[in-house]
Amino acid sequence: MNKPMEITGVEIRTERLIIRPFRESDLEDFYEYARVDGVGQMAGWAPHENIEVSREILNHFIEGKKTFALELEGKVIGSLGVEKYNEYWFPQLSPYQGRAIGYVLSKDYWGRGLMPEAVKAVKEWLFENEQLDFVNVGHFDWNRQSARVIQKSGFRYMGTIPYETHVGTVETDYEYICFHPKYEKPLIELPKMGILCAADDEAAPFLKQMQIEKETKKARTTFWHGTLEGVQTVVSWCGVCKVNAAIATQILIDTYGCTHVINAGACGGMVKEAGILDTIVSEKTAHHDVAPGILTDYHPFMESIWFPADEKLLAAVQAAAESLPEHPVHFGRTVTGEAFIDDTNRSSIKGELAPLSVDMETAAAAQVCHAFGIPFLGIRTVSDNPECSGSEAYHANCDKAGEIAAEVTIETIREWKKQQMPKRMS
Repeated sequence: MNKPMEITGVEIRTERLIIRPFRESDLEDFYEYARVDGVGQMAGWAPHENIEVSREILNHFIEGKKTFALELEGKVIGSLGVEKYNEYWFPQLSPYQGRAIGYVLSKDYWGRGLMPEAVKAVKEWLFENEQLDFVNVGHFDWNRQSARVIQKSGFRYMGTIPYETHVGTVETDYEYICFHPKYEKPLIELPKMGILCAADDEAAPFLKQMQIEKETKKARTTFWHGTLEGVQTVVSWCGVCKVNAAIATQILIDTYGCTHVINAGACGGMVKEAGILDTIVSEKTAHHDVAPGILTDYHPFMESIWFPADEKLLAAVQAAAESLPEHPVHFGRTVTGEAFIDDTNRSSIKGELAPLSVDMETAAAAQVCHAFGIPFLGIRTVSDNPECSGSEAYHANCDKAGEIAAEVTIETIREWKKQQMPKRMS
């Protein structure tokens, strides 16, 4: 629920900022940044056409007693409001007390780290002084600047909602949450992405993009915890082969609570049309070294040998592929087995199963996810193929293949966020 509160008499000081309620004397400073094109649109309002518009809104700030002025060296350069979070879209938060924040910064001061400084200070004040259970914040899907502020400030992606702006448009709004530090675990279930990589050079591109919070080891496997695109994420360097992949996938789900799993890295191309450094998305995956009846006639009594990709993740990577025309992406079958595949045995596998790619982990991870009902997707980039075969080709291309697979995967997560609409209240 939204806790009743006001900010009368509050003053918060940071290294560079004074954060305080607005005053009538702030009118000129307020109008100076609010009239600039590209500032208000970030928060869903139009640039102020004249100072009278600013005066009216400033009076609303003062009377509402919930909007801070951000003062730098005697000049007001932005605002930070303590608003009501959207109870309609997030009814699961009703047992807890919280508020939302929203902010705007003068364009003249972008890129100086001032807004993360303000957000951190106000968030800490809300937890310490108002004893809120959580603080909520959001940004429009196209607002990358605000996304970076939020991700640097310790918030976790919660869901996606439609947001009706003051100018009459409806934007796709990504919503995030941060819980009071006294809670060791989130108060509600949040999406958590597990990313499975067989090799360290496949995991490395993800780690460069993550906000890493900690590193753990379990079953001789390394896991990095943090956020990627604001989404709670655990990256695993599991090692090569099916057993290692299955162990790490089990840990991602059981121990670390991942709600989705993506297997990313390099793969072998099985057809010449899948060129070196093209990416293969596994619409379905199977074991090429397991007899067909093992999984259909016996437990888990599958209808076929193929593990299908999650439809929503598949839709997300299809959208991601359209936005990354520099990286060709193919959709089809992947097969997995406990051996590196070169020209010696490529033909027989191709003849029996007609895959686009082959690797040593994807089907194992897919089978574990199938058993637990966890959405799964494989995204792997070709390091070797029939025209450039063998371990030498793999080692020459694996680093770049890992980078491309990570790029496609991260873009997929961005697209996946657009799909995460909370269940509406009845």
